[in-house]
Amino acid sequence: MTVRSPIRHSTIFKLAGVAFVAVLALSACGDDSTDSSSEPSPGTSSEQMGDLTVAAFNFGESKILANMYALVLDDAGYNADVKELTTREVVAPALEEGKVDVVPEYIGTYTEYLNVRENGEGAKTLATTDPQDTLAALQPLANSVGVTVLEPSQAQDQNSFAVTADFAEQNNLETLSDLGALGGEYTLGGPPECPKRPFCQPGLEDTYGINISEFKPLDTGGPLTKEAISDGTVDIGLVFSSDGGIEDLGLKVLADDQNLQTADNVVPVMNTDAYSETAASALNSISDVLTTDDLIALNNMVDIERKQPEEVAQTWLTDQGLIS
Repeated sequence: MTVRSPIRHSTIFKLAGVAFVAVLALSACGDDSTDSSSEPSPGTSSEQMGDLTVAAFNFGESKILANMYALVLDDAGYNADVKELTTREVVAPALEEGKVDVVPEYIGTYTEYLNVRENGEGAKTLATTDPQDTLAALQPLANSVGVTVLEPSQAQDQNSFAVTADFAEQNNLETLSDLGALGGEYTLGGPPECPKRPFCQPGLEDTYGINISEFKPLDTGGPLTKEAISDGTVDIGLVFSSDGGIEDLGLKVLADDQNLQTADNVVPVMNTDAYSETAASALNSISDVLTTDDLIALNNMVDIERKQPEEVAQTWLTDQGLIS
């Protein structure tokens, strides 16, 4: 597996039955689905199996997941590489156009991205807090743009919002509703697309009544945002629920008590033209065992211990018996 240099751009549940997911995946392929009887079996040469490119978003967890996907695909006989891109606005079109073949996605966020793109900014929210309902809403949206959704994992990573622990203690803040009730004006930090995303700035304003007076574009739940919260550059910032280092940095996540965030289980998605049962089986093997606790531990290794995403991914896959 090779890792390409990042491309610079200005922006960026598992279902109860595996058989049901397989049916969904095959139906997404339609008449163009690969005849599994003619596919090479795992263990054949990479030249026979072909090349696959896995895209990563520009934050650590996505890079870990992308490397996991590439490694199990390599083990299944493909020649897989990781391409580090930026935001969903870059990654999603690249997947649809076949510039990349596989992406580790999040069902709720991806559902609403496609929903708004298809039905407009005022579209009724389709993603819910129920992973199965959200997957059912995602499937036709993905099919319509040539993307096949595989098996979601139990692991979830939702948008969360943090303030300093000192500020929370001084103002008796436990929830985002508490912050809205406190009043005042706040500077928000997060990814550049946050002001337009319904689960980011608009959600804080509309659902919680939090007055965002200024937005500072930073990174996606990464070190820039966490540092900006810590040093007071921003009052509140977007972080991830699977980030296990929040407390160690003196930050406190305010509970999403009005359920602004939807189910966001990690799910592999593939360009339908690149779909095969062999690839799907390899990717689904990760979803079968990946948990939120795993994500937290893996993120700590990269964000706190400064290990490389590929190293962390390979160790976890080996420990799970998913690669040799």
